[in-house]
Amino acid sequence: MLLGNLCLGLALLSALFSAFFFISGAKGTEKFLGIGRKIYYLFFFFVFLASAYLMYLFLSHNFNVEYVHNYSSSDLPWFYLVSAFWAGQEGSFLLWLLLGSLLGIFIIFRRDKARSDIYQGYTMFFYLLVQMSLLILLLKKSPFSLLPNSPLEGKGLHPLLQDFWMVIHPPVVFIGYAAIAVPFAYALAVLVENRYEGWTRFVLPWVGFSSLSLGAGIFLGSYWAYKVLGWGGYWGWDPVENASLIPWLSSIALMHGLLLEKTKGGMRRTNLLLAILSFLLILYGTFLVRSGVLGKFSVHSFTDLGISAYLMWFMIFFALLSIGLLIFRLPHIQRIQITKNILSSEFLVSVAIVFLCVSALLILLGTSSPLITSIFGEPSNVDIPFYLRTQLPLAIIVVLMLGIVPFLSWNKTSGNEFIKKISLPLSLAFLLTILAFILKVRFPIYLVLMFVALLAFVGNMFLFIKRSGKGLKFAGGYLTHLGVGLLVLGIITSSGYSESIKLTLPINETKEAFEYKLTYMGIDSASIAGKEALKVKVEKGNKSFLARPEFYHSEFTHGMLRHPYIKTNLLNDLYLAPLELSPPGEGEKESLFSVQKGETKEVGGYNIKFVDFDMTTHDEVDQVSVGAILEIEKNEKMETLVPAITIGRTEGDQAKNKVQLPGGEDYLILEKIDADRKMIDLSLVLSAEETSSDLLILNVSKKPLINLYWLGTVLILLGLIIATYRRGKEITVNSQ
Repeated sequence: MLLGNLCLGLALLSALFSAFFFISGAKGTEKFLGIGRKIYYLFFFFVFLASAYLMYLFLSHNFNVEYVHNYSSSDLPWFYLVSAFWAGQEGSFLLWLLLGSLLGIFIIFRRDKARSDIYQGYTMFFYLLVQMSLLILLLKKSPFSLLPNSPLEGKGLHPLLQDFWMVIHPPVVFIGYAAIAVPFAYALAVLVENRYEGWTRFVLPWVGFSSLSLGAGIFLGSYWAYKVLGWGGYWGWDPVENASLIPWLSSIALMHGLLLEKTKGGMRRTNLLLAILSFLLILYGTFLVRSGVLGKFSVHSFTDLGISAYLMWFMIFFALLSIGLLIFRLPHIQRIQITKNILSSEFLVSVAIVFLCVSALLILLGTSSPLITSIFGEPSNVDIPFYLRTQLPLAIIVVLMLGIVPFLSWNKTSGNEFIKKISLPLSLAFLLTILAFILKVRFPIYLVLMFVALLAFVGNMFLFIKRSGKGLKFAGGYLTHLGVGLLVLGIITSSGYSESIKLTLPINETKEAFEYKLTYMGIDSASIAGKEALKVKVEKGNKSFLARPEFYHSEFTHGMLRHPYIKTNLLNDLYLAPLELSPPGEGEKESLFSVQKGETKEVGGYNIKFVDFDMTTHDEVDQVSVGAILEIEKNEKMETLVPAITIGRTEGDQAKNKVQLPGGEDYLILEKIDADRKMIDLSLVLSAEETSSDLLILNVSKKPLINLYWLGTVLILLGLIIATYRRGKEITVNSQ
C-alpha cells in the first residue's frame, strides 16, 4: 500500500536528517542537538503511523495486502488479529522498529531530566544507524506489498499461534532486542568521545531493562511451549530459543561487570566489549533464524525472504565499526587490575562473568554448528546432550558464586568472618541436599547442582530479608539470585525426575498411571473454538475431575494438532498429552502416532522405524521438502519409504504426500515434524472392516516441583525490575 511504504520512506529520511544533526551537535552544539531531537520525534511519528496503518489493514480484513492475507482471516477475534501483526517476518521487523523508535524517545527524555548526558549526540547517531538498518530491511521486503489479485479471504493464523501468549510473548522479546541497542550505542559514543568516567551511570539502567525484557520474553516463551505444544517441556535448545538466550547471558554478564566498574573501577574494557557483543549477538541470532540458513536443521526457523544478504552485511558493518573502534581506543582505556584475593566479591563476581561468557560461547558454537561443519564437509547439528554436558558444569560454578558472593565484602574478607557468615546457610543447604538424597536424588552431578542451588537460595533469602528492612530498592539483586536458585532446583526436579507412562485407553475402560485412575469417556465436539476435546476422567482417592486434552484436525496445517491438559498441584504437575486416537468407523481406519529418530513402533501390523530426516531444497519454486526416511517391515519383508511435507514461502503453505505400504491397500502420511526432539507424527491409514473400538493413546507425565521453576522466573524478573528502577533513579539524582 502506498501510504505504508510512504511512511517507511519518510521515516528513513527523517532518521537520516536526525542522525546528521545529532552527530553535528555531538561536540556540544545544543542548537544542532535540539534540531536532531525534533526530527527524531518526526521519525517516530512516521514509524508509528506505518505501524498503525498495518494494524488497521489487519482489523479491516484488507486481504489485498499480501502480509495480511498470509497471516489472518475474517473469522479471527480482534486480539488474534492484533497478534497477527507480528506473526511473520515483515511485521516482526516493523514491531522491532516501532519499539526501538519509542525507546529512543526515552534516551532523549533521560537527557532532558539529567542535563548531563555528554554522550547523547553520538549515542543517538549510532542508535539511529540501527533503526535505519531495520527500515532498509522493511523497504526491501515491505509488509505493505499487494497481491496481483484481490482474494476474498485470508489464509488464517497458525492454530498454535492462536494463543494468549502470542499476544504478549513476541512484543516482550522485541523490546529486549530493541533495548540492547542502547548500551551498544552508548559504548560506541564513549569510545568516540574517549571519555569513560561515569558512563556506567547512563548505561546500567538500559542494561538492566534489556536483561529484564529479554529474560521475560524467554520465560514467557518457555511457559507457552509447556502449556501449548504438548511435548511436556519448556526448553528444547532450538536456534530460535538460543538466539534470545545467548545475548541475555552476555547482558547479565555486562550488568555485573558494570557494577564492578562502578564500584571498583575495573573491567572497563570487558564491559565495552560485552556491550558491543550483546548487540552483535542479536544481529547474528536474527541472521541465523531469519535468513533460512538453518532451514534444514530447524523447522522453526523462518524461510529466506530475500533479505539474508542484507542481514549479513549489516552484521559485518556493525562488527567492523564497533570492534575496530574498540581496538583503536584500547591503548587509551585505563586498565585497573581486579584483586586476586579469592575471599572478595570483586574476584568472584569477575569469575562468574567469565563463566557466563563461556556458557554463551558454547551455546553459540552449538547453535552455529551447521554453519561451522559445512566449511569442512557435510553440515550437521549438535544434539541436546551437547548442551547438557557443557552447561551443567558451568551452571554449578555460576550458581556456587551466587551462594558465596553475598557473604563477602568487595575487598578482602577474613576466613573466620566468612565462615561465621556462611555457616548457617551452608548447613541448611547441606541438610536439604541429604534430604534430597534420601528422596532418591542419586545422580552425582544433580546432587552437586542441587546443593549449590540450595546454598544460593538460602543465603540470598537471608540477605534479602535483612537488606529489604533498609528499603526494597537495595534488595533487588538478592531477590534475583534467590530466584535463580529456585529456578535451578525446578529444572533439576521437573526435568531430571519427571516420570512418564504411555497408556492405551479403550473408551470407558479405566487404567492406572502413578496414583491416578484414568478413564477415556469419548470426544466432546462442542468445545471452545470448534476444537474437539477428549474427555478423560481422572480419579485420585475420593477426588475426581474431567481433563480435556485437545486432539483435532486442522484445516490450516492439513494435519492433526494436540494441546495438553495440565493439572497443577502444589508438589507436581499432572501432564496429559494425547498421542493417537483411533475412532470407530468402517472402511478406512486412521491412526495418528509419534515416533522418535531411531525408534521402531508396531502399528497396525507394521514395524515402522524412523531412520532419519530427508530434506531437499527446490530453489526454482522456493520450497523445502522435509521428509522422513522410514524402514517398514511386515511378514519379514523390509521396504524403505520416504513420506514428506513440502513447505512453501508462507506459513501454512504446505502439502503432504502419502506413500503406499507393501500390499497396496494401506498408506502412511507424514503429518508433523519436531526437529528439536527428533520426532515425527505419522498417520497410518488402514483398509479395515468396520471397527467398534474407540481407542486413545495418552502420554501421562508427572513433573515434580515444576512450580519452583515458574516461581524462580517470577522472582528473577521482580529482582531485575527493582534493580533497574534503582539504577534509573540514580541518573537524575546524581545529576541534580
